[in-house]
Amino acid sequence: MRIKQCNVRSPARQLSYTVTDTTLARLSVNRKSTMANDYLISKWRNWFGFFDHNKDGKVCYADMETARSKFTSLHHLEGEQKQKSNDAFTKWWVEYVMWGKKEITVDEFLEKQNAAFKANKEAFVARMHKCEEIICHFVGVSGDGNISEEDILIILKAGGHGDEEQDKKFFHEFNKKGNTFPVKKMVELWTHHLTSEDSSLPDPCQKAMGDINQ
Repeated sequence: MRIKQCNVRSPARQLSYTVTDTTLARLSVNRKSTMANDYLISKWRNWFGFFDHNKDGKVCYADMETARSKFTSLHHLEGEQKQKSNDAFTKWWVEYVMWGKKEITVDEFLEKQNAAFKANKEAFVARMHKCEEIICHFVGVSGDGNISEEDILIILKAGGHGDEEQDKKFFHEFNKKGNTFPVKKMVELWTHHLTSEDSSLPDPCQKAMGDINQ
């Protein structure tokens, strides 16, 4: 089976996306009952932007291959360990970022997220918790139940970010003094970030995304 590739260019720093008028029109009917609020949608949009390495408004296998190649290289993984890492990352990416598609646009991603959120919020929260459980344990390569500052710097570099000062700020939103943070707590914070419509609640993930989106 031939997999459609999208062109990979130099990654940009900007993570935010603008939803097209077409998408908003499609989702605006009875908006209060059919669509997540603007705050949550903006968080989904920025999260999607983290994975769109060439900033063309869509995510595909080329973006995934760029990220996983950098990740395994920066962690110096080889042989069977590298293969297991690639397989796990690919499975996670396809299921949670691309929703099982070969390629997905930001508009399509937002529609998928919104449909699942409104259909069954409890199931959506469970889905996003599983998503973060997988990726946070993946990022914390030591397997000791913690994510280190170095782990965060590496996953950010794999995502196309190279400003170490800003990337350290990202980590310090979670731990301002130490150099590790519990995986379990990180999972809970990111699950809250990707499922909560309440902007009045503390959200270090929101601040962290702002640090690397300057």
